[in-house]
This record gives sequence, C-alpha cells and structure tokens, in this order.
Amino acid sequence: MGFLRKPRKPLQPGLPVASEESSRDGAPGVSVAVLRELQALQGIGDQILDALVPRARLLQLAAGQHLLRRGEPNLRVYILLSGLLRVELDDSPLAYIEQGETVGELSLLAGSSATATVAAEKPAQLLVLDEETFWWLAESSHEFSVGLLVRLAKRLRSNNDAVQESIVLRRQFEQAALSDALTGFRNRRWLDQTLPRIIQRHLHASEPLCIAMMDIDHFKQINDGYGHAAGDAVLLQVGQLVRANLRPADSAARIGGEEFVLILPQTLLPGAISAVERLREAVASASFNYDGRLLPQVTVSLGLVALERGANPQKLLAQADDALYTAKQSGRNRTEWPGR
Repeated sequence: MGFLRKPRKPLQPGLPVASEESSRDGAPGVSVAVLRELQALQGIGDQILDALVPRARLLQLAAGQHLLRRGEPNLRVYILLSGLLRVELDDSPLAYIEQGETVGELSLLAGSSATATVAAEKPAQLLVLDEETFWWLAESSHEFSVGLLVRLAKRLRSNNDAVQESIVLRRQFEQAALSDALTGFRNRRWLDQTLPRIIQRHLHASEPLCIAMMDIDHFKQINDGYGHAAGDAVLLQVGQLVRANLRPADSAARIGGEEFVLILPQTLLPGAISAVERLREAVASASFNYDGRLLPQVTVSLGLVALERGANPQKLLAQADDALYTAKQSGRNRTEWPGR
C-alpha cells in the first residue's frame, strides 16, 4: 500500500483549461504494456496497471493550448504520452515537461490552485488521472508513492534553480540598464532614480553631502583629431583615475559624452574640495595614449556644490553645472564652487 494519504478536506472543484471535448472517454490504445513503459508508473505491478486502464482517459492538446493556468483550481494529474509541455511563470518559460513525466500533482496534493501555467509547446497527448483515480493509485502502489515523492523533490529543486537563475538574470538586466556600457559607471537613469534618495537620507540625518559636475576639457578635439576610438580610450583612462582617487563610499555616474557627476557622501565642502582637486591634478599629470600613440594632455574642469536645507536634485545639479560653467569660462583645468 502507498504511504500518501488523501486529504480529509475535499478539494474545491475545477476543470483544466483544456475542455472535456478534447478528451476521449476511456483510454483506447493504451495497454498495460504502454503504461509499464511510462516513467511515472515504473515498478507498479501488472495487476494494478490492468485495473488502471479503464479508469484513465486520454487528452489531446494542440500546440499553444493551455492545460493549466496559474491560480486556477486543478483536480487532475496528467502523464505526458507524447509531445512537449511548457511551464510558465509570469509569461516566462520556467521549465519543460517531456514524455513520461507528470504535471498537476503538486496542486492536487496541496489542495490548492495551480502554481504555474502549463501549455503545449508541441501537440501533446496525455493520460488523465482524476482525483479519485490518483488517490486509488497512491494507496494501491507503494512504488508509485515513492516515485511521486522523488519526482516532486527533483522538480521543486529544478524549479527553485530556475527561479534563482531568473532572479540573477533580472538583476543583471537591471544592472545593465543603470550602467554606462563603456566606463562601467552608473548612468543618467541611475542618477535620476538614486540621487533623490541620497539627498533625502542626508537631509534627514543632518549629514553633509557634496556633488561635483566634471567635464573633460576639449574632448571634441580628441574625437575630431584622433577618432572616436581614441576618445573612448580617454574616457576609460579618466574613469580609472576617478576610481583610484575617490573613496569606496563615493559614487560616479557618466551622464553625457564626457560629463560625469561625482557624489561625495558625508563630506563637508573643504574635504570635497581636497578630494576633487586631488582627482583633477591626477588627470592633469597623467599620460594618455591610444594604439601606441601619445595623445595631447587631458585635463578636467569641475563644479562643486554642498547640500543645503531645502535643496532638491534639480537645484543641486543646476548649481554644480553653473559652477562647472564658471570653471570652463575661467580657463579650464580648475574647480569652482559657490562663494569661491
């Protein structure tokens, strides 16, 4: 006898998405020999299989037709005789069910609705076990019960792995959407999403914060005179210098062709001046080259501003941009800030 037990509380009634019209009463053409070959029925004696034949039904699914829908009740277990089924979660393929495998047993056992949507990837033929037949088989065959538990454990593990992979991929896509492909810095979208939260956190905690707008001087001349590939090389080398001269807690975002925003948390204006001046001097003293050719000296100009009460992201960035414009107008390769 099997050791699975039918739940005392009856399940709520419901029908699969595939209609009754797409099934044939009984299971013509399905013999004990055919059932014996199915993975889900391995080890079950011929006497039980012989009694199963008149209890089972056949169900035909066309490609694309749904068998189960997530959230809808299910009172059947299906064994795939031919074809291929696709398991979907939020319209994304989660797994595939191949010949001989079962589907629907988890929701039937739990007395709950289907946890995923199942559709025919290819035309499919299935053996249908209704609730009464399933529990009769589970109580009649210890082998069926053990095999069912093993399959459920493997499927749950496989589904968990697939979900985790989906989460990782989604995070990678989100990361890519918020990052600059060339330099690896954050991009304008990240800045628009994150800067308001950074400002609010510092205002709420009464902590200092400084923002700098940085622009590579005469960058167009590099692109025009040496090509855009050389310009990309300059951007990459400037990015390396930014990483080398900012603290781990600081952030940088590339928001335009040669324009960057630097975020210096928990930093008063004097400390921010020292930090960005150190960066500016590092760029000015560095040698830039591309494809074995030495490029002209590269410098940067910066506009620096400190967070004040009542400030918002737009105002703070506008003030930093104004200070940057002053630095450009004052000869470039310098840092400006309000009140200097």
